[in-house]
Amino acid sequence: MNDDRLVSLLSSLRGERMDRVADDRIRRRLETAWADRQQRMGWAWGIRRPALALATIALALGIGSATMGAGGDSALYSVRVTLENLAIRLHTDPEDRAEYLVWLLQERQAEAARLESIGNALAAGRVRAIEQDTLRIVRAELPVAPESEEPPLAPSPTLAPTEAATPSPTPSPSPTPSPTVARTATPRPPTRTPAPTTPRPTVTGTPRPTVTASPIALTITGTVKHPDGTLASGVCVQLSTSAPCEIKTTSLGTFRMTVSAKIGQSLTIYFMEKNATGAIVYKAIVTKTVTSATMELGFVVLQKY
Repeated sequence: MNDDRLVSLLSSLRGERMDRVADDRIRRRLETAWADRQQRMGWAWGIRRPALALATIALALGIGSATMGAGGDSALYSVRVTLENLAIRLHTDPEDRAEYLVWLLQERQAEAARLESIGNALAAGRVRAIEQDTLRIVRAELPVAPESEEPPLAPSPTLAPTEAATPSPTPSPSPTPSPTVARTATPRPPTRTPAPTTPRPTVTGTPRPTVTASPIALTITGTVKHPDGTLASGVCVQLSTSAPCEIKTTSLGTFRMTVSAKIGQSLTIYFMEKNATGAIVYKAIVTKTVTSATMELGFVVLQKY
């Protein structure tokens, strides 16, 4: 049978009409087959959809874990740094943000040290550059501890000049004549001519350059108490009396603040507790020198203001 014959036969069926009984039978068979197909597809899709969702979640977790655990020698490290920097704005609490920034800086310093220890200078240099950017962010975000001003020294009193006592002249005794004794000439030994001395060159010391301490992230902790020994909660901890109150003690009287300071710098920390009207009720002032990246103040006892 060729194509022309098939086309003619199909064209002849266009005008034919199927018996109603046969038509209903075929319709029911088609509807039953369609219902069975839909039921089988429903079970398949019911299993397939959770499987696809679980696979998508597992894939996202795997990519996220690989990205957040990427080292400095990985191509995903730049993506990790970008995500970690974006997460800074999610820490709305100033102390939480300060702790997160200090953690970021320490992590990137440790990663750079690890790469340097294994001899990967290229990746270590890239991580060191990221570390410097992180340090700039830390210095910009953390409150800077003000330099404590020392009071000027009072000038020493000037003593009035006193007149020197003039010694009175004492009478000199009159000379007494003594008998003249003839001296015998004694031959002197020959004197030696001293050898010429060679002058030694004068060595001048080279002045050492003055090293300026760079700011570091300083974490200050302690516990505040009332004069009667009870724990003081809600006490403002500030580096300046004009600064806003961002750090307060907890219900246990403890506090933790992170600032930017220098080694050897003298810090003055103010503790103030106010009443409902904003008046200061208790106050304490602590001054301490920075010696490391942490400063423990111990127990701070407030005094009645």
